[in-house]
Amino acid sequence: MLPQERRILLPLDLRPVKTLEEYKALGGLLGLERARALSPPQVIDVVKQSGLRGRGGAGFPTGVKWQTLYDDPSTTKYVVCNAAEGEPGTYKDRYLLGKNPYRVLEGMLIAAHAMNATAAVIGIKKKFIHPVQRLSGAIAELEEAGLAAPGFLEIVLGPDDYLFGEEKALLEVIDGNDAMPRNFPPFFVGIRATPTERNPTLVNNVETMSHLPAIFAKGPQWFCSMGTRDTPGTVMITLSGDVQRPGIYELPAGLTLRELLYDVGGGPAGDQPFKAVFSGVSNAVILPKIFDTPLDFGSMRRAGAGLGSAGFIVYDASHCMVKIALMFSAFLAESSCGQCVPCKRGCRIITEHLDALEHGRGSQENVNDIFYESGHCTDQTRCFLPQQESTLTTSIMHSFPEDFKRHAQGQGCLGGREPILPKIEYFDEGAGRFIYEQRPIVILSRP
Repeated sequence: MLPQERRILLPLDLRPVKTLEEYKALGGLLGLERARALSPPQVIDVVKQSGLRGRGGAGFPTGVKWQTLYDDPSTTKYVVCNAAEGEPGTYKDRYLLGKNPYRVLEGMLIAAHAMNATAAVIGIKKKFIHPVQRLSGAIAELEEAGLAAPGFLEIVLGPDDYLFGEEKALLEVIDGNDAMPRNFPPFFVGIRATPTERNPTLVNNVETMSHLPAIFAKGPQWFCSMGTRDTPGTVMITLSGDVQRPGIYELPAGLTLRELLYDVGGGPAGDQPFKAVFSGVSNAVILPKIFDTPLDFGSMRRAGAGLGSAGFIVYDASHCMVKIALMFSAFLAESSCGQCVPCKRGCRIITEHLDALEHGRGSQENVNDIFYESGHCTDQTRCFLPQQESTLTTSIMHSFPEDFKRHAQGQGCLGGREPILPKIEYFDEGAGRFIYEQRPIVILSRP
């Protein structure tokens, strides 16, 4: 274990916890016992005191979200855990589930107690075979031990769509529909709603749920002793790309990006310096000039970037940023569900302009048109995807104008190698490397 690591969610030796009895011997289930001894308002108060922020990307205060759900007068409520994990550069949730599925399920039972929930559902991709198997076995053990009523903990298998991870689309899949975001947020209209019952639903991701058992077993003050005032606790970080030691690391919030890249990641994998880092596909590009920013939600936002789901994708100076912009834009365009015009039209048109620049058919007019079209990728949509397209693409263009100028003038790349879209299939711990999904870039042209 590296000196910077602080393993709370992960087993200290990284050996998978194989049985419920083994989990109990490690201190598991104590948090659930203590939470169930409290009333729901008291449970919510502990979560507020901990300062826990959602680890799914937005960093919203967990206790505030819980209070909103609890205060809703509806008589039927649900708890949902988001285990869809489809963003490029992320693998933390599957890694956690493979190492210890009991922790996230214990967290779900704590949340269900706080919400007086009718059921607790975990939505996960059908293709994640090993995590699904581990969850199924752990649920059976919890039921046999009398810690969960039969059928109370449910698994819903979903498609391999990026938008399955968007919480409103996640609820649609749980309701038996396609992964197409609905209009109303989960705290207003949840799963299995009827004309007379809205069924408000609490949605937290795997990492957020996994923090709850230790918070209740050891206390909110213990949790606040790690990380920063803005973001207490540890953060699961996926580090991929051009670094010597790619992997999944549990680190105290507040470590700087420079420390992550050099002390944890070992520095550049080759002889080229780092050029750009992306925290998934939801935030602006991160440049070396802000590498000393602490990795917490507030600091990263103030620096003009974002922590997101802490999946850091690293590219060195051998890459052309036009290629990378095209790769990410094509992924987002292909991922659009097509319900909203700013997304369906805007993402596709931006990708076409980038494709023209990359393949020698472009000019300064294409650059100008990208900025113009980005202004139409607004928040007047069912999800955040078109804003991701606008934020990510324009930040790359503003940060690397020379790369785009060369392409606009027909000069092309200066030896830029083909970038990899890090859609992670699994992590080979023995070799210390990620295995990526092999997928071509698809350009969705206008009819």
